[in-house]
Amino acid sequence: MDNMELVAEQPLSEEIADFAILDLAQKDEGSLLGWMYRYFDNAEIPWAPLYQKTQLAELWKKGPILIDLRHSPVFREALIERYQSEYLGILISAPDMDLEAMADHLRSIITVQQDGKPSIFRFYDPRAVGALFEALESSQHQQMLGGSSKWMWHHHRQWWQFASSQQSDSFDPPRTLSITSEQIRQVDDTRFRQFAQFMAQAYGEHIPSKDAQGFALNELSAARSAGLSSQVDFERWLRMAIKVKGPLMESDPWQHLAGNSGRSPLQILSQLECEQGR
Repeated sequence: MDNMELVAEQPLSEEIADFAILDLAQKDEGSLLGWMYRYFDNAEIPWAPLYQKTQLAELWKKGPILIDLRHSPVFREALIERYQSEYLGILISAPDMDLEAMADHLRSIITVQQDGKPSIFRFYDPRAVGALFEALESSQHQQMLGGSSKWMWHHHRQWWQFASSQQSDSFDPPRTLSITSEQIRQVDDTRFRQFAQFMAQAYGEHIPSKDAQGFALNELSAARSAGLSSQVDFERWLRMAIKVKGPLMESDPWQHLAGNSGRSPLQILSQLECEQGR
């Protein structure tokens, strides 16, 4: 049985964090490696680039690395602390696997087939992995987990985990993971819905509706339809909708600006922030 759930509190690291994937692309080249090297004085920290042994090998300094956390509790705790404030990667529970076996498995899903064409697969992004597990089928879950039993990540100020009781044999030959464009679309839609839920929780007491989640989803959908695309701009839109106490595009301030100029929706939003305050 596959199961994804919210973790009520920070997990005990020794129970979950056998390995971590650290995405070097999230910081300037050498920054994260330099930070990790500072912990080498205390203990050995085995690691392996996941682009190694793939067609992306030359780009390893800008790709994900797999770290065996079982040798350095101090570094493990420091990494988990950073994961709670930065989107740097995920944790993996796989007590029966060594670094080489785990790395080889993960390399087998670095590239997937998307509707028959090869595509780089950022399965280790904590902003997307939860939505990914929702969109994929059970057999695809097994291909992702391989011989691991649990993945964990921090997103929207909460810890999440995905576990499966149907572990694959880590010695099975790797198979190419195939994903459809429809599943990718589902991932995008789920990420959008999850962000709307997070916004509803964050601004719930200020939202002018008994259905805070519905209000947030409707406003963010309106923002997306208007051409906005970043979560920063979605949040700006929702804050302004709260300020005008209703659907933003139906408000008098919006209608006034929209009717008197050729401004884009993003320009109108910026003007309203200047006039109304953020």
